[in-house]
Amino acid sequence: MRTMQEVLLGLIKLGLLAAGVLYAVQILKTYASARAGQPHWPPLNRKEPIRSAEQVLIWGGVFIVAVMVRLVRPLVDTLSEASAEVGEWAISRHQTEAAVRTRTP
Repeated sequence: MRTMQEVLLGLIKLGLLAAGVLYAVQILKTYASARAGQPHWPPLNRKEPIRSAEQVLIWGGVFIVAVMVRLVRPLVDTLSEASAEVGEWAISRHQTEAAVRTRTP
């Protein structure tokens, strides 16, 4: 009995994981098409409340992704600049050390 419960719990967890992955893929696909200039906010239909709720959830996720992209972009730009400065510093330091090694007998 306990093994059957563990298997059932494992299947439920797997199903929730699969649903989450499918939801994330749908959000990213919709976000990409909206960024490509093809946004298609579907009209909400009172005759199909589940489909309408699904569309609202997807577009809510798209909105959250868009906000996250806007907030994270300056941080990524700052980190990119800092990385370039560290790279320049490392190259100049390496060249200085190489020059010192070649001058000493």
